[in-house]
Amino acid sequence: MRLKITFSAYREYVKLPIHYNKIVQSMLYKSLPEELSNFLHNLGFYYNNRPFKLFTFSRIFSEKFYIDKSSKIGFKNTASISYKSPIHLYISSSVNYIVENWGQFLIKKSDVRLYKNIVYIESMESVSFEAFKEEMTVRTLSPITVYRTFENGRKYYRYYAPIEKEFEELIKENLRKKYHIITGKDIKEFPISISPINTKKVLLKYENFPIEAYDGTFKIKTDPEMFKVIYDAGFGAKNSQGFGMIEVIE
Repeated sequence: MRLKITFSAYREYVKLPIHYNKIVQSMLYKSLPEELSNFLHNLGFYYNNRPFKLFTFSRIFSEKFYIDKSSKIGFKNTASISYKSPIHLYISSSVNYIVENWGQFLIKKSDVRLYKNIVYIESMESVSFEAFKEEMTVRTLSPITVYRTFENGRKYYRYYAPIEKEFEELIKENLRKKYHIITGKDIKEFPISISPINTKKVLLKYENFPIEAYDGTFKIKTDPEMFKVIYDAGFGAKNSQGFGMIEVIE
């Protein structure tokens, strides 16, 4: 299940730090009942000993935005991004009651704080898609990141690009685990192939931790019924930090 939420501000622009994923994530956690928020933040859904949150969210969309590379945010000189109001955000989860709770909570709120901005809900709509096919083109609403962790005296992360075979391998394994959590069915491999069409690397930070991810369009071949199950959980890693939200475009 996914929602498209339109926020309007009391000013012409909504100004945020350029790396705003943590800000949006915090707003979403605060927009849930306390028990559910604590469960998602501190626990999640487990596959063996690995937690999955099974939700994701998009980048912010707006008719117009501009970047100020020498902006002062708080006490730091850092880049900022200003979006012309109204702004749009997509949120999704393969666990419907999570999204239902967001909708029920946010619709009752007169105002929502997004960093130093006070915004209000202008509209909210459920965005459903049912026409899944064996071959589809998808685009990212937030960039996809996949990586492996290595130890060589210290821990480091190796991120993979769409042209590397590990990109597809890691997504397939990630989807297999999510599918098991959602359905209870244990499958050997999630049936999907992923081919990049037009992609670009983006470098983002989450709590000052650098993350390499990829935006763009992909051609996928899959089992439509199985894909429908995991569609709203996100592709790749760090979904609950605002990575891996995709949209079928054809």
